[in-house]
This record gives sequence, C-alpha cells and structure tokens, in this order.
Amino acid sequence: MNRGIISERFVEEVRAASDIVDVISDYVRLKKVGQNFVGLCPFHSEDTPSFTVNRERQMFYCFGCNVGGDVFEFIKKREMVDFPESVRLLAERARLPVPSSSPAHKKRQLESQTLYYAGELAQQYFQSCLQHRQIGAEARAYLENRGIDAAVAEKFGLGFAPERWEGVIQHLKKHGVSEATIVKAGLAIPRPRGSGAYDRFRGRIMFPIRDFRGRVVAFGGRVLGPGEPKYLNSPETPIYRKSRLLYALDLARSGIERENAALIVEGYLDVLACHQHGFDFAVASLGTALTSEQLSLLKRFTKHMFIAYDADKAGQTATVRGLQLARQAGCQLKVLLLPEGKDPDDVIRVHGPKAFATLIEQALHVPAYYFQRLTERYDISTLEGRLTVAKAMVPHLAGIENLIEREEYTKMVAEELKLSQEALRAEIQESKRVQQKSSYKEQKTKAKSKPSLLPATYQAETGALIGLGSLFLTYPETRSIIAASIPKDHLSNLPQAVVLKTMLALFEQGSSDFSLSGLAEMLPDQQARDALAQLAVQTPPVGDTSVLIADFAGRLELFWVQKEIQSLRREINSRNRAGKNEDSANLIRRLADLHCQEVSLKQPSQGRNPMDGWKEGGTRHAEKG
Repeated sequence: MNRGIISERFVEEVRAASDIVDVISDYVRLKKVGQNFVGLCPFHSEDTPSFTVNRERQMFYCFGCNVGGDVFEFIKKREMVDFPESVRLLAERARLPVPSSSPAHKKRQLESQTLYYAGELAQQYFQSCLQHRQIGAEARAYLENRGIDAAVAEKFGLGFAPERWEGVIQHLKKHGVSEATIVKAGLAIPRPRGSGAYDRFRGRIMFPIRDFRGRVVAFGGRVLGPGEPKYLNSPETPIYRKSRLLYALDLARSGIERENAALIVEGYLDVLACHQHGFDFAVASLGTALTSEQLSLLKRFTKHMFIAYDADKAGQTATVRGLQLARQAGCQLKVLLLPEGKDPDDVIRVHGPKAFATLIEQALHVPAYYFQRLTERYDISTLEGRLTVAKAMVPHLAGIENLIEREEYTKMVAEELKLSQEALRAEIQESKRVQQKSSYKEQKTKAKSKPSLLPATYQAETGALIGLGSLFLTYPETRSIIAASIPKDHLSNLPQAVVLKTMLALFEQGSSDFSLSGLAEMLPDQQARDALAQLAVQTPPVGDTSVLIADFAGRLELFWVQKEIQSLRREINSRNRAGKNEDSANLIRRLADLHCQEVSLKQPSQGRNPMDGWKEGGTRHAEKG
C-alpha cells in the first residue's frame, strides 16, 4: 500500500480524527443494526443494504460487491484518488494542516493549486462580466432566449468572455497569477510573433467545466451570433483530461444516486435545460464520443444509464459507440429516440418537460434500438431486406444474457420480419457458440477472479475461514487454540486464508498487536485487504468457542483432505497411463488413509452446526458448508 511521501505519524493522526461512521455518513445513509451500521452500497447498485460499517474496528465491507477497507480506502474508492490524496482530503475535513512534502511533490502540488486558482479567478471574472449591466446584456438576452433562467445560470456558474484581447489575462495578473500559468491553464494563447499572449475566449458564453469535486479545471465557450467554431473548448492541461470527466457530474451526483440512473447528453445547454426542468441526473460527455473512462466514472454511482444524443448522423454514430463501450463495461443502457434534428434542449423548450419525460419512459433497450435503426436503413418489405436485418440482429440477440429477455426479443424480431422463430434461434445459438469459443480464455480468467463464481466447496471453505478469522480478531483468548488447531500448510490461497495465515504467523512470533491498519500493511494484495475488512465487520458466532473452533478447523481439514485425494487420484491415473503401476502402491495406500480420514471428518460433530450460532447481521452473510 503506497503511503507516498506522507509520514506514518500524520496518517495515524488523520485516522484518529476521522471516525469511519461519521465520514461514510457524509455519503451513505447508515442505520445502526446491532454493533454495526448498514446502508446501501455506494460502489454498486442494490436494493437491499449489504454495506456494513463497524465503528469499533473502523472498517467497512460490502457483502454484495466484496469491497472493504478502512476510512482511507473508502475515500480512495469513493473520490477516485490515490492514498496520499485520500489522506489530504480527510485532513482537510478534520481541519488538520498537511505537513510539507518533498520538493518535487511540493512543486507539482503548487502547480495544480495555482491552476485551480486560475480557473476559479477566471470563472469569477467571466461571471461578473455576464452580470454587468452593459457588458453582459447581449449574453443575458441570449440565455433568456434559450430559456435558461438566472438561478440555473448562477448554479452552473455561467459567464461571458467579452471581446477583449487581454481581459482575463489582466484580471488574473492583478491577483498575482503569472502569464505563463494563464497560458498553461488554457486561458490564453502565446502571440505568434513577439512576446505576450492574448485571451483564448472572446465574445462567448462561458461554461465552467469542473471535476467531480467541484473544482474549475477548464471552460467551454459558445460564440454569440455567427462565427466559427460555434463551441471552443479549453485544451488539455495538467489538471484537465476531457476523456476522464463529465460535464456537471459534480452537480448531478445527488440526482444520479436518487434516481439510480444517469442521463447522458451531448451539450452544455442540454444539461442546463435538463437540470432546470427537474432532470437533475443529466451529464454531458465532453465532445460527442463517450469514453470508457467516463463510463467507469459513472459506474461508481450507477450502472443504469440513458443516452440522449442528437438524432443526426454524428449523434447516432456516437450512440452506437457508446452502446459498445457500455456493454464492455457492464453498464445497462437505454436510448432515447429524439425527433429528427432535435436535441434534449430543443425537445424541452418546444414540447415541454412532460414530452421529454415521456421519451425517457419510452427509451429503448439496446436490442430494440438496433432493430429500430436497421429497419429504418433496410427495406423490410423485401425478403433481401428482412434477411439482412435478421443477420445483423443475431449477434445483438446472442449477447443478451437473460434467457427470458432474449426469447422475447427473438419472438419480436421474427414476427416483425415474418421469419421463422426456430431458424432465428438456431442462428443465435450458433453465434453464441462462436462468441463463447472466442472469449473462453477471458471468461476463464474472470471466473478465477470472482469469489461468487467459486465452486461450492470453496464457498463453504470461505465460511469456515470467516468464522475462525472473526473469532481470532474478536476474542484474544481464542488465538492460542486456533493456532494449535490449524496446520498453516493446510490452508489454501483464498483471500480469507491469506489473512488467517498472516495473523497466525504474527501470533506465533509473539506479537500481541493485531491493529487492522498494521495487518493491512502486511497483506499482499487488495483481495486480501478486502477479506480483512470482511472479517472486521463480521459478527462473530455465538457459543462455546472451543467447540466452534474445533468444528471450523475440522471443516478446513476436510477440505484439505479432499483436495489431497483429488491430487493423488490424478497422480495415480497419470502413473497408470505411463505403465508405472508398480510405483503406485504407496500412493494407493496413502489414498486409502486419506479416505478413512475423510470419512472420520464427515462424521457429525457433537452438538450443533457452528454456523447456527451466528448472530443477526452475520447469518445472511456467512457461507454455509
């Protein structure tokens, strides 16, 4: 875990000042249940709360998406920052001064802070020009004509860049910003001959572009009246990468979380119109094309998205590209069918917000959208046209994972095209077979990396490891019993087993310090750290701890024995195929011993199943063997 250049002492000072329940409550509505707090996970969409926070241990864990950690890990994931930045954010929240860092880092930090400062000053300058009675009169009239009211203009920080060659330059210089910084911020352009620079934006309505933390990083400017380009945007800078940002995400976050959906539009004015009329979950991709980075950013808040790009050729091409990226990212997208030549702003202004709400309600799922486009492109009154559309639809239908949904769309396509359902299904099955074959290696890799896809025996093994790990953390008096009950070399490489092995190794070295932050530092990867968080928030089982430990340890021993049996069988079969039967005698005897051990371990233990003793809050999350 990279601490960067921040001292361990300061990290612990920030940790002590940042109660995890208080911090997470800024983002998630938590409810106390037993010794834990629970709420809806901010990292994936869910209807039933599975996100758990433990105040005593200062850890969180989601039993739905298997993500967990301490307060720094939460801020890292939620704000999408690295560890040093998470410390700084929490330090700011706790009003703790951040100690000075290395000269190189201080230089980079100072540059970023200066560019943010320049952006804020420029936004204030442009806004004051818009509000000036004479200078901003034409710009205000334009916004009024477009239906943008003063409250929305204020909310989004809109401004106006007057027709001056050095207006923003002079304003920023008055506040101590150098000309070199103004150029680096993208606000000015060096003169081609001689020294000096001139304003990049002149005679334009100004739309400040903020990162999702609300800091001004760039601008978009729309020309008033005729002129090219109609829209002029800031170049990329050290603090601005357009492929990684979405316009108005800082203002749309609460709406997206409330609706559990995001509305993606093309333009600044589309976003303003949406927010003004109640569609406050709207954002805009910066440039027509939606990027994988932008989808990843949105997925932090929701996987449900509506795309409402313009109904022109460029907009439709961008829509198709967005659908392809969304499928790869695991997002669920619907497409709004806007009237020809109209954008969301046009629809809302001309037909009203109710008409736009209807378009959202009638938005098409991806297969229906593709079918609509194909039937507009090809003449389905002819056999050739129907066959062309059917062939183009097959891969889209084959990509639908839900069997019922796939069947319904198959019926719809077959009926609309007046083709045989059976023939279409056969084509879909062949397409699926080809897709599965080509993606076999990828699917195999994913299956290994997702705990939920593990075989049932591993699921049960995980449950036993969770039981032992929670007992070890909660009750110090059980540690020597657990250490004596489990041969460490019999533990697997599951993340929970890695955590348990680490704790046992520390205990055997005589350590009595099992602080979660210290343990997290010793773990090899994020999966193991997530497993530690899971153990930290897990309610331990109730009952005679010696009986519980014996039962859990017995089950882990059974899993190890069963794996050894499988391994020996493979070895014996391999030797037999090679004609080395005489070498198999010792292995067969060993196999017989293991079978006897397996039978013994499968005998019902005295008393009850240890999993029956999990308290409320732990029962639904424990995996039973």
